[in-house]
Amino acid sequence: AFALSAESAAAQDFQKHHITAGLGAGLPLDELGAFYNPGFSWSFGYGYRPFRNLQFDAGLDTVYHSADVNSYVSNPTFGFLRVRDFEYMVPLGARGVLPLKDGRFNVYGGGGAAYIRYSESLEQPSGFFRVSCPFCRSRDGWGYYFLAGGDVALTEGGGLRLGVTTRVYQVTTSGPSVGQLPPVETRDRWVNTYIHLT
Repeated sequence: AFALSAESAAAQDFQKHHITAGLGAGLPLDELGAFYNPGFSWSFGYGYRPFRNLQFDAGLDTVYHSADVNSYVSNPTFGFLRVRDFEYMVPLGARGVLPLKDGRFNVYGGGGAAYIRYSESLEQPSGFFRVSCPFCRSRDGWGYYFLAGGDVALTEGGGLRLGVTTRVYQVTTSGPSVGQLPPVETRDRWVNTYIHLT
């Protein structure tokens, strides 16, 4: 009876809160690939695991300068200030988790809803001043995403893990032109891959 209860307690022993940070690349495909380029990307996310095999996710992926916006705004005080583009992606969903080798390795897949915003932003002269950008444009939209990945424990008990995750976004965006993307509704696909620490 003691061995059975110990085994049951061990089965319930898993980490519930997961904070993940990663670096990688965002790859625009299909219709979007004609107007945007692959770009450097970072990812940050939080996951809550109520059960060993189920995790709820919320996060932020950001791709830099994929639309190749490289213009300047003249300011009477600070001179010419650079305008660049940023692509923001917010995944909200869940994943199924398959622990292997007593939890040393995890394999997972999942998906959910996704929000994407493309934005032009002014490079601020310093942290003490905020210059407005009347010419900066943005567009956004909702869709969905899928993910697949895995990780390996770096420490005893799996408190720190190294992994790779790919997210595929399919979102419809609309609004003003950002970069060379036309100011009409477009179906945008991204494939973002990250190496991350959890």
